[in-house]
Amino acid sequence: MKIKIITIAVAWALIFSSSQEKLRDINLEIQKLTDQLAASRQEKASILNDIYTLELEIDVAAIEVNKLNLLLADTQEKIDLKHKEEAVLKEKIARSQENVRRILRVLYKMGELGYVKLFINIGNLDQLFRNYRLIVALMDDRVVEIKAIRQGIARLQKIKHELKTEFDRLSGLKGEKAAKLVHLNELKQNKLAVISKINRQRDLNARLLEELKEEELKLTDFLNQKSGSPAADKVNFSSLRGKLAWPLQGDIISAFGKKKSSRFNTYTFNNGIEIKPLHAEEIKAVHGGEIIFCDYFKGYGNLLIIQHPGNFHSLYGHCEKFFKKSGEQVEPGETIALAGNSGSLYGKSLYFEIRQNLKPQDPLSWLEKK
Repeated sequence: MKIKIITIAVAWALIFSSSQEKLRDINLEIQKLTDQLAASRQEKASILNDIYTLELEIDVAAIEVNKLNLLLADTQEKIDLKHKEEAVLKEKIARSQENVRRILRVLYKMGELGYVKLFINIGNLDQLFRNYRLIVALMDDRVVEIKAIRQGIARLQKIKHELKTEFDRLSGLKGEKAAKLVHLNELKQNKLAVISKINRQRDLNARLLEELKEEELKLTDFLNQKSGSPAADKVNFSSLRGKLAWPLQGDIISAFGKKKSSRFNTYTFNNGIEIKPLHAEEIKAVHGGEIIFCDYFKGYGNLLIIQHPGNFHSLYGHCEKFFKKSGEQVEPGETIALAGNSGSLYGKSLYFEIRQNLKPQDPLSWLEKK
């Protein structure tokens, strides 16, 4: 019995410790995004900033849903442990009750004159003391067991109250999660509505293109500042033209180079390609190098940039989640992120670029032929 109680206590401690660590990480992430959201609302109005703000709100809502899922799981675990504790306690009470019944049966069989008989039917003084100790032991055991039953029943009532508290908490969390999911879906629909509006209205589309050009210049400036002299590589990047593995298996939905809009009769130039994932959404590094950027960049969404030997860069945009951090080294084929729709007008996809001496190259001339 003691082993079971200790096991339950240890389980409680593990749940509390694990949940607290996860909650701390989630709260830190929520605070980070909330700060970014406050900063974005202070910036001048722009289409890209509107999309960025919406995406931040979506991220905050999604993380809050994850937080609620954690709290729900934590509460359910507490309820399960309370049920186990309740079962152990009921078993203990039942044993105490059986012990009392056994003692009472012994005393009952002795009858009203039983105590007298125990003292009369003695052969010597030693037997007298033995009989006396037997009666005292029986009476003491009965008192101890009855006390244990009373304490157990009191603890049982407390557990039932704690269970009701946790059940009420569980119900409240479920309601909060349902409301948060509704809000999250509304934010996603708002983003789709903004993108749809851009694709319908010529003036908005033109404004977006101008903003994208500004962000592309900012990105080039950033790469120019960050470009250094990376460590020498065993394999010359230039020798890998047409041999690089694809960062993501999928269909190309937007090609490199000059592109005409049939709707607005305008032209744009794509510095990279958009790949829509077919099955797996893991993004792989096309070659080894150092990550020099791993954050949100307007127009590109969550963007990861790897600097390769020979002043080559590969860029991976619209990521859903990063698995690496800025400053880390990566190996060829290593998973670095998940495809997503941050900053994307195409839905879930990967925006992929290769630059040599800061100049965009056609990725298809570097990737192996399918």
